[in-house]
Amino acid sequence: MTRRISVYEQIVQAVCEQREVEYRDYARAWCRRGHYKEEFITFVSYVRYASELASKKDLTLKEAIEKAKNAREIKEPIPEFLLLPSEKKTILRAEEQGRIKAGEVIRFEGYNREIIGCDYSRLPEDTDAFVVFSGHPGAASPAVYAWFKHFRRTDRAVKLIFLGLKDNQGNSDFSDSRLEYNVGSEQELYRRYFKAMGVSHEIVDECISEAYDISTEDNIERLAAIKNKIWGDKEVRLVMFGYPVYQTRIATEFAWSFAQMEKTGKCTGVNFIMPSYKPSQSEYERYFSYDNLNGIASDIIIGNCTAHPYRTKGEPRFDIGWGKYPEAYKKILPLSLVYSYPNVANELAGTDIKVATVLKILRAIQHKTYGYEHPKKTDKQISYNVLEMRRRLLEENLTDKGLIREGYGLSKQEYLGRLRSCQRGEN
Repeated sequence: MTRRISVYEQIVQAVCEQREVEYRDYARAWCRRGHYKEEFITFVSYVRYASELASKKDLTLKEAIEKAKNAREIKEPIPEFLLLPSEKKTILRAEEQGRIKAGEVIRFEGYNREIIGCDYSRLPEDTDAFVVFSGHPGAASPAVYAWFKHFRRTDRAVKLIFLGLKDNQGNSDFSDSRLEYNVGSEQELYRRYFKAMGVSHEIVDECISEAYDISTEDNIERLAAIKNKIWGDKEVRLVMFGYPVYQTRIATEFAWSFAQMEKTGKCTGVNFIMPSYKPSQSEYERYFSYDNLNGIASDIIIGNCTAHPYRTKGEPRFDIGWGKYPEAYKKILPLSLVYSYPNVANELAGTDIKVATVLKILRAIQHKTYGYEHPKKTDKQISYNVLEMRRRLLEENLTDKGLIREGYGLSKQEYLGRLRSCQRGEN
């Protein structure tokens, strides 16, 4: 069966094969995406430019991408990859596929521990820590809510572990010190979110560590080091707060790595819990740019989180048992590589390596041009999310305005005493 590819990939393939590219040959599919003829000419110019960069032997892929993002060779902005309604539905289905649901229990052959999915508002009472990471700015919101709910149920302040420096694709920008949340690192972003809820500094900073890059391997190494430092050989239960679609990949890769460390005695006794919460399936309610189906969402969901669990052969991950890579994903994957690599599209979708390389460069230019991860835009989105979470905590009497305002500066003992009083309605 001939593989179905998007009009964008068709154009890139033609340029890479040095064939003539005539508008009439692509007009119908191009217009169906919501583009017009003048954009076609601009897009082809970008494709030729990216193809030249991809052909340079003296440039690494990362260097080619950085050069492309900062180039001014073409005056007109690059046209975006506009997804069809059917493709957006596919992305939402994939997002749901990657999420681990409450009550779900995952077991792997050769791994003697269970990975358990739990409602994020009713996590096990003996939870030892929340691990907040993964790069998505919205990861802190459910973690905050779960932390306050867990304290009300158990009278225990769960430890907080924050991970992440910046994404290893070079897209995040934490350079603007005037911002309130999107500053320094992802670890700092999450820390400031909890600070904004008035959680005591002694709780927020208890497990603080040197910020690492957010590659999965680096996150695993950092988490193992923190676990050993705080708990030693003791059995622990860690709740992994990231973006929900990442949970299956966490389950396959974190579990595999910790299983290897368990065998060698490098790190033992780690049990993973996946908090179950569902993102909105309505495109119009997804205000984080990271959830934009035409933007970063496809890169996160199709290009990264639901791609890697299919790559089980000879890789450092367990086989989740998903089987054959879905045909519906194959057309979207090559357009969603800003957090992934050309070899992933080649392996799973059959995309030619050079074509995938050019598409990745084009995607990176789009991210830069349209500010998918612009620090000010992201900071505003986080600020709005913070206000909404404060409102929710106050409505449910999980904290009060005084604690939100003053709590961060209090000692852990004083803060928890006041929080107990607040939750009992004694304030």
